[in-house]
Amino acid sequence: MQPKHPWLQKCIQKLEELPQIETTTIIEPFLENTLADGLLTIYTPHNQVKYLVEIKAPITLDTVDTNINYIHHLQEKLSNDKRTLLITDALSEAVVDSLLENNIEFIDTTGNIYLNNSSLYILVRSSSTQNKKLLFAPKITTNTLKVAYALLQDPSILEYPTLELIANAAGVDWKTVKRCLESLYKLNYLQRQRNGTYRIENYTKLLERWEMGYIENLRPELLRGTFSTRENIDFNDISKQIREIAQNQKIIIGGELGAALLTGYLKPINMTIHIPEEYNYRTITTILRIKLDPKGNIIILKQFGNNNQAKYDLSEPVADPLLIHAELCLYPDERLKETAKRLYEKYIITRQEIAEMV
Repeated sequence: MQPKHPWLQKCIQKLEELPQIETTTIIEPFLENTLADGLLTIYTPHNQVKYLVEIKAPITLDTVDTNINYIHHLQEKLSNDKRTLLITDALSEAVVDSLLENNIEFIDTTGNIYLNNSSLYILVRSSSTQNKKLLFAPKITTNTLKVAYALLQDPSILEYPTLELIANAAGVDWKTVKRCLESLYKLNYLQRQRNGTYRIENYTKLLERWEMGYIENLRPELLRGTFSTRENIDFNDISKQIREIAQNQKIIIGGELGAALLTGYLKPINMTIHIPEEYNYRTITTILRIKLDPKGNIIILKQFGNNNQAKYDLSEPVADPLLIHAELCLYPDERLKETAKRLYEKYIITRQEIAEMV
């Protein structure tokens, strides 16, 4: 049964005019901590994506900021696997630009479409003569995410004519690097230079896309398990123990504990341990006397590539701020938001500035 709202009908029609796209819509309000106008499921050849639909009155430059704040506030209330889709009437180019800049996914009745998640990337500007871009998730492979990490960590690495430095940092071969750079270029995350090299188009957008892909695709591939302490073992004692043995075991400390070590701000209640690829995770679980627990506060991840550790003058092996920042995004409470902000301002913003200069 088709939705009754004419704007939603028109927007779905515009979406389904694209190749390899099908949708279903639950028309009645869908409740998850908040009331939305419906639940839209988009099917692609590779996956399906569910969106909570928010239908808004025509948005102008005077009201766009209010709507952006509302969508961000709504998104914060949802679980990580739920996304919000703005449905509205015809948008001006200036409003479209503002929504894109703030990564607000939307469809309007004239066919402006922006969807950006780990399963699907679509950008269609109805008033533009540029080609429509319809790109499916396999373009953002875990190898592409590893390469993107290397670029975000050191944007100047793109200035070198050979790809070996990127290959070494990402832990993939140079042919894979070449394919991944081409993919990121086609997705508008990189600019191609006259000499054949690349530069980052927009550091913040690439960072946001990498964090999304890390959480939804790369991290599950690296995850070795979630654990908790056994009875009568205090988390602080485990923290001290892992800090003592990390250096000799080639273990890197991340998550909240890593954030606390880098910022001196947070009192951690969980930690992420990044272990070498060849390392048997059971060795560390035995040493720490921790047990498998899906609700635990100790996460063990496999390292990838060769640059997972922060390159600062630190007495302890702490994970790179990019990895810690991404881990903090998994738990969006206020104390972690403030910690992530401090981490960004102390470490990551410098890399953004380098990306803008090269």
